[in-house]
Amino acid sequence: MKETLAEPLLGTHPKPKLAPLYAVSLIRTTGVATAMMPAFNLRIAALGAAAGHDAAAVANAMGLISALRSFSEFTAAPLLASWSDRLGRKKALLASALAFTLETALLAVSPGLMMLGLVHVAGGLLSSGGAIETSCIADATPAGPRRAVALGRFFTVIGAALVLGPALGGYLLGHFGGAAPFACASLLGSLALLGTALLVPEYLPPGRRAKSKAPLLPALEAMQLLAQVPPLRWYAAASGLFNLGMAVYGTVNVLWLKEAFGWTGQDVGHFLSALGAAVILSQVVFLPGLLRLAKGREPIVVQGAILLHAIKFLGYAWAPRGCWAYAVLAVSSPTFCAAPILSSLCTRHVPSTQQGLWSGSTSALNTAASVVGALIGSRLLALALQGHLPLGSPLYAGCVFHLLAACCVGCGSRRFAKDAAEDLPDALHGA
Repeated sequence: MKETLAEPLLGTHPKPKLAPLYAVSLIRTTGVATAMMPAFNLRIAALGAAAGHDAAAVANAMGLISALRSFSEFTAAPLLASWSDRLGRKKALLASALAFTLETALLAVSPGLMMLGLVHVAGGLLSSGGAIETSCIADATPAGPRRAVALGRFFTVIGAALVLGPALGGYLLGHFGGAAPFACASLLGSLALLGTALLVPEYLPPGRRAKSKAPLLPALEAMQLLAQVPPLRWYAAASGLFNLGMAVYGTVNVLWLKEAFGWTGQDVGHFLSALGAAVILSQVVFLPGLLRLAKGREPIVVQGAILLHAIKFLGYAWAPRGCWAYAVLAVSSPTFCAAPILSSLCTRHVPSTQQGLWSGSTSALNTAASVVGALIGSRLLALALQGHLPLGSPLYAGCVFHLLAACCVGCGSRRFAKDAAEDLPDALHGA
């Protein structure tokens, strides 16, 4: 009886507002985009060229640095998220914001590829990768469409940052040199750190926190959760494959766009800003409408968005000129609805006391996929630049992984429907 009464009584307390989280995330993600899109990859290319490396060697170096960064995030993300389950979200957000500020400050003064790579890899040890922010949203919203919309708003914030960051980074790179985007990102990181300390509330009150556990248990606890919930296994596999497909192309997209269309760094920055605008359009216009139309059939929407994403990759690969890439991006804007809805599908199967654990575990899974994707994508592009493969090979590989992800979503949906039918009383099965 006590457990039955506890939830309504807890529910009388107003949920903390998400607006401060969105605002701080916008500042920080703009800093990330300023430093990384396309400034970081172009910085690697410039330092590699200065050291006498050719384009294929630069592509391999880019893939190695990205893979090692993803591996450091893979190692740390579950522990960081599990720590937030025990000690609160705000402390984890502060630690992550401080790490980003220090990382970008050191990147601004890195003289060569070795130091640049080491700093970037070390920065991944306290990178939330969006896991803590996703946990905050899960803490503040009920499972279902409202959570999907809240996650969609978070992706809108990311989209806005992707509009501002690449354009700002490209401008600073062209007018003030290779260190300027990282110095600007460090300043934005400092503002985000201050905003987190002063404005962001604690989304996980002490009464809802997990009990203290041994530091090596998060991975085992996540495996136990997957074993207990079969649909969650399929949705997690879909998330991993989707991110694998994204990483195969995303790791080398700057070099690929330059090689495919003869673009300059500023041209690439403009395209990445258009990409951010497409993300905003998808979350503001398409996501609410799709959720209203879905009415409990969210897996079908996710499958459609992932399949359209695969078609978009083919459109990029077959585009004869750069203007066609813009047209493909505009037509395929709804593809960006896949990530928030898939994330919502996963979180509805996870207990409230394990949301941070789950967000950290999925972040680790996705960064592991990024490790593999970075190695695959960079190797495919290097072989393509040497004339052994078509230039669109990274995009073709991404398309295949997206098709597999769509299949996993379908399997998870069918397993959930089967489990729900088995839970019905026998008298209702034939109704």
